[in-house]
Amino acid sequence: MELWTVGNKLCVLFFVVYISYFGTTHASLWLVFYFVLYISMNLLLHTLKDPRVKQGLLVCIIAGVLAMSAGVDIYVLLLLPFSLYELASFHVRRDLLVLPVALLPAVFLRDFTMIGLYLFVALLSCCNFVIVRHYMKQVIQLEEQAEVQRSDRQRLSRMLSENQELIRTSEYMTKLEERNRLSQTIHDGIGHAMTGALIQMEAAKRLLMSHPDKAEELLQNAIGISKEGIEEIRLTLKNIKPPIEQLGFSRLKAAVESFGSRSGLQTTLVHEGDMGVITPLQWQIIQANVIEALTNTAKYAQATAVHVEIRVLNRLVKAVVSDNGQGNPKIVKGLGLIGMEERTAAVQGTVIADGTSGFRVTTLIPHGTV
Repeated sequence: MELWTVGNKLCVLFFVVYISYFGTTHASLWLVFYFVLYISMNLLLHTLKDPRVKQGLLVCIIAGVLAMSAGVDIYVLLLLPFSLYELASFHVRRDLLVLPVALLPAVFLRDFTMIGLYLFVALLSCCNFVIVRHYMKQVIQLEEQAEVQRSDRQRLSRMLSENQELIRTSEYMTKLEERNRLSQTIHDGIGHAMTGALIQMEAAKRLLMSHPDKAEELLQNAIGISKEGIEEIRLTLKNIKPPIEQLGFSRLKAAVESFGSRSGLQTTLVHEGDMGVITPLQWQIIQANVIEALTNTAKYAQATAVHVEIRVLNRLVKAVVSDNGQGNPKIVKGLGLIGMEERTAAVQGTVIADGTSGFRVTTLIPHGTV
């Protein structure tokens, strides 16, 4: 916006130069000197940073304009309004309040042509600074908003970093707690059982020759304790190992969420039915098909959202990937869709692609297929 002010000042300056220098037959050398000095001082004005120095220079410019208009050429007075507004911008918040001061010199003029020109330049300078002040306020507001957003991003970045560190710490503490629990379980249950069985067998070894019946009884006790220990090991491992359906769905959920974060698409995932009937091989095929369909959506669909659903029906496992993109009624099978069909056919399943409303890929797999 400062360039806008400079441009208006140059237009007025060129007009004054033309009227004062080229419009007369005897141009004063002092007038030429003043114009060069005026241009130099204004160039210096727009390079200074200290507000007090700029105000002092503006006072000098105004004094020079008044002196030259009074002593050399009255048309130099046309340069006064812009300098008055520039000086007033440091102290007055409303530009219209400066207008009476800028119009005051017109009272002392006697030439009606000069009065008209001066009033026009004064109004032009007023409009100029009203526009400049308006857009400068908008620029300041935008800068403040940008600063607030920058601060918010930094705060959110710190929070995210802290949350990630907290998550890592929590995961580490969870692992330590789980290891401690397993250690305690093995020590209290399996360890005691094995120790008891070992004591019984050591005692039976010593009594084997002298008291075979007692030794046999102790061995039976050791066998019973060992069986209980083995059963406890089996139950412990069973409780630790997550169900297959949880592993399969968790992997699929992680893959869908990762795709959403990378692509910027809104992703949703739902499931319905007994996930336990889906075998590990079927989970692998479903996940591979879902990822392939998601990749095709990101490449070709021009969609903003994609939905994934896994449903276990009476005899089939149904996996559907649908988006809200442009679709295509005529589907041309590429390597991705052909690969999905081949994978699914290996477990007696089928793949159905539909592009009439968005794009929709459905994988159907019979229950229990290995």
